[in-house]
Amino acid sequence: MTESFLHYIWQFQYFNKNELATTAGERLVILAPGILNTDAGPDFSQVRVKLDNISWAGNAEIHTRSSGWYEHHHHQDGAYENVVLHVVWEENKPVLRKDGTRLPTLELKDRVDKSLLQSYQKLVNAATDIPCQASFSKVEEVVHHSMVDKAAMIRLARKSGEVQKLLAANQGDWEETTYQLLAAGFGFKVNRDPFLQLARSTPYKLIRKHRTKIEQTEALLFGQAGFLVARSKDEYLAQLYNEFEFLKKKYSLDQKQLNPAQWKFLRLRPANFPTVRIAQFAALLASCESIFSTLIEIESYAKLESLFRVQTSGYWKNHYRFGKPSNGIVPEFGESSRDTVLINTVIPILVAYGQSRDDWSYVDRGVQLMQQISAEKNKITRAWQQLGCRGSNAFETQGLIELYNNFCQRRACLTCTIGSAILKPVAV
Repeated sequence: MTESFLHYIWQFQYFNKNELATTAGERLVILAPGILNTDAGPDFSQVRVKLDNISWAGNAEIHTRSSGWYEHHHHQDGAYENVVLHVVWEENKPVLRKDGTRLPTLELKDRVDKSLLQSYQKLVNAATDIPCQASFSKVEEVVHHSMVDKAAMIRLARKSGEVQKLLAANQGDWEETTYQLLAAGFGFKVNRDPFLQLARSTPYKLIRKHRTKIEQTEALLFGQAGFLVARSKDEYLAQLYNEFEFLKKKYSLDQKQLNPAQWKFLRLRPANFPTVRIAQFAALLASCESIFSTLIEIESYAKLESLFRVQTSGYWKNHYRFGKPSNGIVPEFGESSRDTVLINTVIPILVAYGQSRDDWSYVDRGVQLMQQISAEKNKITRAWQQLGCRGSNAFETQGLIELYNNFCQRRACLTCTIGSAILKPVAV
């Protein structure tokens, strides 16, 4: 027995309510089970019950055993003084209020259909990655779609929260925050951390001062990244080296460079090398006077896609690394890469900005943009596809990824509408 299962039982009232009584013998009528509280404090708020014909309004607290009240130190916490009902699987110890009166307690162990508990245990203990795999097709499609949409919004809200956190660290500077997040985005998973460190060591105000000259933008970024550490016979590398030496002294950038060893090249395709990504990032920054202002004003996916269709400087059209010409033309920043940055960086910035201004048109725009982006293809989306659940756009595949990672993998079936539908008793 788990508290999460008891939360589910109480929230949906899946127990026998005939002749309800507290463990002290008080006649009990449940008028409203309340609202699940996901923050600190009692488990359910806005609870209304009637005890021996006296109506009470307050909170309900859930424990597998009543002694949990003391084990969790609720008797010492003023936030629990307004608990009007203690809901437990088993009362192994009476709970007393501060005034010595007994806290009304409802014991559920003999009121829950054993088959419901067995179904729950079978579901969460399933050996498959998606616990409900065997029963998924029995659930109506409208339930699937509803949960995928909910999961997508949960994922978007979490990413928006990460934007807000970085914004606070940057004292509310949206331009600097956007610049740093885009840098991290261009690093993708493998080089995300060094890219973010690069942006933090090279303030956006410096980039903006020199953006009209791409060689100076590249000198700042490649120099701070640690790639311009010695003179070279390579003409362009020598030019960037000299440029960076001047800018480094001008802006006192000594001791702020990254170590080249921080960048990962191993097992990456050449088009994904960090040197190529830095060149593409430099080209993007050079194309906008103010990166945040530019992004926030674009309303269509086509224009966003066009903005990220960056053209690097000539050197990086036939080089993957300094001093080593490529055998062919270096690919541009591809569609898949653009969409990944839009999904994981640009749209969360848009949503966070809308939330900060209490202007939900930006949130709606973010969702609409994701619905215009092609569905993602990866291991997780393929797993759902095998169950007949195909995401038709990025908003839906983001929902499927969130559902898989933070519901299925955590066996949080009770907070998933699909799991709840599968477990719903035929009759209570």
